[in-house]
Amino acid sequence: MSARLRQHGFTLIAALMILIVITIIGLAMMRSVGLQGRMAGNTREKGRAFESAQSALQYAEWWLTQSGNANAQAVNCSNASTSVAICSNALATPATTPWAAGYSYAPPYMSLPASGTSGGSQTFYQDPQLYIQYLGLNAAGNGALYQLTALGYGGNAYSVVVLQSTFTLYSGVSNLGK
Repeated sequence: MSARLRQHGFTLIAALMILIVITIIGLAMMRSVGLQGRMAGNTREKGRAFESAQSALQYAEWWLTQSGNANAQAVNCSNASTSVAICSNALATPATTPWAAGYSYAPPYMSLPASGTSGGSQTFYQDPQLYIQYLGLNAAGNGALYQLTALGYGGNAYSVVVLQSTFTLYSGVSNLGK
């Protein structure tokens, strides 16, 4: 009878040990799920900021191709502008946001938060900004080079993307030798 009583005591201790191990595993999984949720949210906001900046770059390219816009006189851009302009100077501090110079582009269907609140999953923190700099003619002399810089935000001030591209606007037709 004493051997049987000892087995019941061992079963209780083994069950408690298994319960402790399961509890530790459950707590670790809960912590991991929270971390993965934050990582997924940050990835989503980075993607939204990228798309916002990309929309500003595409708008700048479209704007340059419209008749007469590319022929506009390049001006010294040092302040924010209410209309798109071609700048003769480089953007002073593209890493410091928001920019003091450039144009705020409001894409259609982009919603901003109510005044005094931050963005979120359904809104963007701020309109994207764009800056167009004239670089001169390309090497062949048949196209104008522009450096396009765009700044986009996700749902908060910390999800920021700055994109830059070089755009060539060709004029006339050239023989490619074929």
